[in-house]
Amino acid sequence: MHGESGFVYNGFEIDPKWPGLDVKDGVDVHHPQVKNLIKALEDDVQKLKGHIAGTPVHLKTYGQVTAQHVGEWDAAQQLAAVFGKGHSAIMTSYDKLILQYEAAVEATKAAFANIGKAEQASTTDV
Repeated sequence: MHGESGFVYNGFEIDPKWPGLDVKDGVDVHHPQVKNLIKALEDDVQKLKGHIAGTPVHLKTYGQVTAQHVGEWDAAQQLAAVFGKGHSAIMTSYDKLILQYEAAVEATKAAFANIGKAEQASTTDV
């Protein structure tokens, strides 16, 4: 398919509802909308790295059930150990999620920069 920008896309179907794209006879990238989308993703990553409720920092501080929370009896102490392992697993997964989210945002930024370079190169007089 050929868009007004001159790019050819073969081998996959582009979602016509994707923010920043117009899909008609081809695909046109609306740079301001894509920049706004990338900025929103970057802001989201920064919020996840903050101290508000739901962030790993908040969960690390307030989301752990300790032995003092469940009581001094034997079963409670064993349960506290299970809670501790679960909390550690959740924190590890959450930290990995944020790293992968950041990597996805960086890859998106790089792809968007490449699109801009390609459009610039295809419209520059030789």
